[in-house]
Amino acid sequence: MSTQVHLPENSHGNENVQGTPTLSLLSQELFKPYSHQSAPAESVAVSYLRAQAIGRAYGLTVQDVLHLTPKFWQMHTDMAMGMDAAALTLVTIQYNLAAGTIAPYMKKRPDLVQLMDNILQFNYSAQFLLTEIGHGLDAANLETRATLLPNGEFDFHTPTANAAKYMPPTSPVGLPRVAVVIARLIVKGEDRGVRPFIVWLNDGHKMCDGVTCKVLPRRTGSKPVDHSLTYFNHVRLPGSALLGSLDTPVNMRLNFLATIWRVGVGTLALSTSMIPMLKRGLYVAGKYSMRRTVQGSHNKPMAIIGFRTQQRPILHALAQVYVFDAYAEDSARLFVDTRIEGPVRHGIGTVLKAVVNQATQGSLHSLAERCGAQGLFEYNNIIESQLEGRGISVAEGDVLALCIRLASELLLGRYQMPAPRNPQSLLALHERGLFKECWGLMKTIKGGHRSDEFNNLILPRCQPLIEAIGQRMAYEAASQAGVHPDLLALYEIGAIMQDPSWYVQHAGLGREAQFMMEEKALNAVLPRLEELLEGTGAGPYCDAPILSQGAWDAFIDRLVKYETPRSDKTQGVINRTSRL
Repeated sequence: MSTQVHLPENSHGNENVQGTPTLSLLSQELFKPYSHQSAPAESVAVSYLRAQAIGRAYGLTVQDVLHLTPKFWQMHTDMAMGMDAAALTLVTIQYNLAAGTIAPYMKKRPDLVQLMDNILQFNYSAQFLLTEIGHGLDAANLETRATLLPNGEFDFHTPTANAAKYMPPTSPVGLPRVAVVIARLIVKGEDRGVRPFIVWLNDGHKMCDGVTCKVLPRRTGSKPVDHSLTYFNHVRLPGSALLGSLDTPVNMRLNFLATIWRVGVGTLALSTSMIPMLKRGLYVAGKYSMRRTVQGSHNKPMAIIGFRTQQRPILHALAQVYVFDAYAEDSARLFVDTRIEGPVRHGIGTVLKAVVNQATQGSLHSLAERCGAQGLFEYNNIIESQLEGRGISVAEGDVLALCIRLASELLLGRYQMPAPRNPQSLLALHERGLFKECWGLMKTIKGGHRSDEFNNLILPRCQPLIEAIGQRMAYEAASQAGVHPDLLALYEIGAIMQDPSWYVQHAGLGREAQFMMEEKALNAVLPRLEELLEGTGAGPYCDAPILSQGAWDAFIDRLVKYETPRSDKTQGVINRTSRL
């Protein structure tokens, strides 16, 4: 597939309207409601143009990318990211992974300035190729090779089918395409660990010599993007393609982690993009529930939002997005604080990813379900967001694998996450209780953390443990940020009801007490539902037909129609006369 993108005039800088640079983009034809009947190639082209427009609207600089400024984080939580997750994929690869990997080398490599300028201005499409078909979670064992030749050039090669680079889009789309490709450096037959290399993939119209792209089918439920398999057949690269040194690293593991450090940034940054996805699904479900009616008592129409079963998932999601906004901001602040040791900062990203992923998937599932048959269609913005969120749960580190690694290191005492501000809060007690359970089990395990017992008894508890840390940290961040106490109370009981048996057993909080806490919190937030929905800022970014009767009527008018003209009503009637 070759999807051609026609570039609009370059518009640099920040067109900031009411706090977000992308709001003004919504008036452009490019950001009008997405047609799910479009051909895949056309849809891919739209996502590239949207990604380009978003990138140019933010106008990130090298300093923004390198030092992770507030503008960098804001871009990932922009509502436009929830509107088109294909554009989100392209934007975060472009600015975080590709530009972010190149940026530290620019001080000693002035030859990289022009390349970086074109990446930041989105004149080029920049990709980051790390994982391979045979190496995902164990990417440290990747096979792609860059062999130093006597003349100083590199022979860049995919040695086996399993070494094909997997997922990043690499097909020609009209934009010149360059990539940061992570490969194994071979010097005089010696493996010197992995390094980043700058590799040109295509000129926007045809692939470069020796580079092969095979475009994968569309991911279920996602907006189309040209995810690919990419192969290199003895491609000659100049010596300047190497980012870094030819020297053998002192520690291969640390060298690998340093090479892919932007993946750790992406664990946090990309995970915060689930917040606008949740806001979008919440807004649609909330608005639809207020206008959708059923026949009530005395044959009077009743809005379905009047039912507690409808209110419950909507109000819980509402509390989550207000809490998560504050939590994302606080996590970004901690992540860039160099006084905090590196593993803890990476843990900050893992913890946020775990708790936001769990809440987003659960809430979007419930919100789609409460919209009935309408919730099954991508065009209504809810189930689409849920499926896009599934992709984020795997990207920049599979959430379960990240939780297992972090929980294991915390349980082994290698470092600690930020301590609770209020150790006696219910969520802090829950977190501490889960740690105690695991520590108690570990005392009975004789083979250490590599044993079958650790695998059987501790690994299944790792993700709930990390989620418990995240629930506590999210609650504390929101409280410190001044989120309304009613929303905090609703978020707290929502977290409690994720593990109700622990609170029954250890906190003296029985089932009935938990239900009454929830009822009180729901009743407190319900009167402000419409105001709080509008406060999410999601409205302008939602294009679901079920938002209003007018939108639904316009949607129906656009559908393909089959009918027999009334003046010709005998046409198409089945002839039932037997021909025997």
